[in-house]
Amino acid sequence: MKIDKKIITIDGFDYAVRIWGTGEVLFALHGFSESSNTWRNLHLAGYKIVAIDLLGHGSSAKPKELAPYKLDAILKNLHLLFAQFTDGNSFSLLGYSMGGRLALRYCLAYPSAPVKYLILESTGPGLLSSEDRKKRRLADEELGQKILLNGAAWFADFWANISLFESQKKLSVKIQQEIWESRASNSPLALTQTLNGTGQGQLSYIGDKISLIKSNILYLSGDLDEKYSKIAIEIFAPNPNVTWISVAASGHNIHLENPVTYQKILEEFLP
Repeated sequence: MKIDKKIITIDGFDYAVRIWGTGEVLFALHGFSESSNTWRNLHLAGYKIVAIDLLGHGSSAKPKELAPYKLDAILKNLHLLFAQFTDGNSFSLLGYSMGGRLALRYCLAYPSAPVKYLILESTGPGLLSSEDRKKRRLADEELGQKILLNGAAWFADFWANISLFESQKKLSVKIQQEIWESRASNSPLALTQTLNGTGQGQLSYIGDKISLIKSNILYLSGDLDEKYSKIAIEIFAPNPNVTWISVAASGHNIHLENPVTYQKILEEFLP
């Protein structure tokens, strides 16, 4: 399938997008240190997929200053970017990990936005206690300094070996290399500013606000991902507007680790 690549300028910042398919619009937001390329194998009949390189990632702008990476600024620019493709019509929103955190908060920040379906993959509502958020901020600041000192290749090695991605070591050597190269291609400063601007320590807890979202929510977690399976059970699944599916033989990144099942689940959920 042909993929169109465009640069959309929003509030002075260039956002790179990849577009394929026809029909209702579904925006796809990637995870930390990734790009819109992560969605390249997703094809949904009746949907136009608009996969976005988030600020500081892929071919989108990588400003030096911190302010554009703050949550309010990111959500405002996404809101303006969504409007470029929807002309006021309803759309769906898909977010993985960091992208899911942004998608979730977008729906709360813009409750009148016509988000018909919200699909969240391995994402969290934020850390509940202020002490935990402080610890995470300090940890992210330390990681950011290490990235600046050691470079993106060091980060790619480090990130591949955190426990969250243990299951990815079962992927083919080719796919693991592609993931590594994607992570290693990042700007160290942009990664650092992303952590400082919208890292988990910077975000408030919204687990008690999920029921306020008007969209139909699909929450996906991998059964090998203990952390986000627990989050799914305790925080997301109890809400009446949430459908939770645990995906077998999958870790944190379900759409890469189990793409066939992932595709089937989305096809069954989306009309």
